[in-house]
Amino acid sequence: MENFYHVIIKKDGTIVHDIFATSHTDLINKYLTHQDVQDKNYFMAMFSPKDGHRLDDANNYVLLNSEMYFPDWFTGEFRLEVLDDLKIIITNMIVRGRKKLLLHEGVILSHSTVVDEAKHCVIFGMYDEARIDILDDSSEVRVMTDDALVLEMRDGSKIMEMCGYSKVKEMCNYSKIVKMYGQAKVGVMRDHARIGILKGDSNIMEMQDQAQADRLRHMSRVDEMHGHSVIEEMWDWSIVERMFDYARINFMDEDSKVMEMYGNSMVEQMHGNAVVERLFENSLVRKLHDKAKILSKEL
Repeated sequence: MENFYHVIIKKDGTIVHDIFATSHTDLINKYLTHQDVQDKNYFMAMFSPKDGHRLDDANNYVLLNSEMYFPDWFTGEFRLEVLDDLKIIITNMIVRGRKKLLLHEGVILSHSTVVDEAKHCVIFGMYDEARIDILDDSSEVRVMTDDALVLEMRDGSKIMEMCGYSKVKEMCNYSKIVKMYGQAKVGVMRDHARIGILKGDSNIMEMQDQAQADRLRHMSRVDEMHGHSVIEEMWDWSIVERMFDYARINFMDEDSKVMEMYGNSMVEQMHGNAVVERLFENSLVRKLHDKAKILSKEL
């Protein structure tokens, strides 16, 4: 996983780290003294899983130096002790079983873990049917995969990446998903919810109010879009069944299809066998390519 896990190793064996740090600069500014910086009695590194290994596999992590070389003092028993301590840090992040509440924590959910509610948390990874019933406030999920499930995303919660068969049942308010791959699925999106990229067999069942999906690729599908919803691009076999109000599609390729469009809906381009079945009110299609067609038009 990219940018996991920022650490600073000090000459006295102290490991400086913070689950909410997004860079080594964060750690330096918060935890190191002016004297530490002057003496340069530390080095910066990433403690990350080896290629092909998961975040919850603490036995297969490697320390990656973020600088030119390891200092002379980082050798022998001292080095082994630091690596053991780093492994303990990761092991303590791994949550298994049932948890009623995660609060201001950084965790990795594994092996069918069930969390009733997560508040102000960073969920670095969700694996093996791990489930969060409510992802609340400013919580963030970095990676979801292997049938992982979030039942409800509230407020400003965010998922950075969804892979495999991971699923979100409902997204509320300003919640956001940045990337979706494979057969990842979202049930309902409300208010200002947004998805950045959809790939593979990704599926959105419903988008409401000002929800927005920037790109849909391969066999992606959206069943309904309401309010000011916008889709920028749709590729391959993507399908939108209904669009209301100011909904808009800028680009549709190959066998993409829109079943109905209402209000001021607009499609700028359609390629391949794309079909719009019905257009109402002020709807507009600028270009039709190949075998694309409009079956019914009421303007």
